[in-house]
Amino acid sequence: MKTQPLKSIFLCIKCIVLISAILLSSFSYASEPKEIDWEDLIPWTSMFNPSEVKFNKKLDDKEVRIPGYILPLDIIGRDINTFLLVPYIGACIHVPAPAPNQIVYVETKKPWEGLAWWEPVYVTGKIKIENHNIEELAVVGYELIADDVEYYRGTTGTHGFFDW
Repeated sequence: MKTQPLKSIFLCIKCIVLISAILLSSFSYASEPKEIDWEDLIPWTSMFNPSEVKFNKKLDDKEVRIPGYILPLDIIGRDINTFLLVPYIGACIHVPAPAPNQIVYVETKKPWEGLAWWEPVYVTGKIKIENHNIEELAVVGYELIADDVEYYRGTTGTHGFFDW
């Protein structure tokens, strides 16, 4: 008769441990930034009217990781503090610039020493829908506060895109 309460206690402890494990795994999953691509910046409803520029409101204030190319705006020595992230090399340098929903204005929390601007990078941080008019260059629709900037590394070598 005394074993019944012990079984109940052990069953309760197992349930608590299981629920704790589930909750902890969901919190760690939620803290990972969502990896996105340039198509994710355009809401699917924009596809029906390409002349209309819309922004993906589901991404507003979310932690993301996005690949792209850097167009430096604020450089001190080798350190880049602000830059435009664009989907392909040479965007914004040639006319016309990409649409505002295809350019991201990036401010880094700590300066990034970028010596090879032509190489693709991943930028991780919180993205917001925020309008910036960079004079004589482009109108930008997204802003990202970067926690991390790193060179994109492909599976074939050290520099990914340039490892043909």
